Amino acid sequence: MLDQLIALRKQKNLTIQNMADVLGIAKSTYASYESGYRQPPIDALIKIADFFSISLDRLVDRHFEPDIHLDQPQDARCRFIIDDEALTEEERREIIAFIKVKRSLA
Repeated sequence: MLDQLIALRKQKNLTIQNMADVLGIAKSTYASYESGYRQPPIDALIKIADFFSISLDRLVDRHFEPDIHLDQPQDARCRFIIDDEALTEEERREIIAFIKVKRSLA
């Protein structure tokens, strides 16, 4: 996370003082976040993520890649897209059947 804090700040050409002002804290406090001497509290992390318009996961360099089970009903939050068009339920079933046949021949 330390590298991420520094990189984000430098991408925006901000100083440590600028970031301290954004968070409403002392310059030395923010500097201690970047040096690793102190861990920022969650409210500071939220302010930083909001300021840079990124997720908390990205800020703390946490990569979460959930498994998507194509052979189960689609989650309403997830759509499968090919050529800018969502797959129909029938197309999704055909893809699954194709892959199962292909695997059985391998």
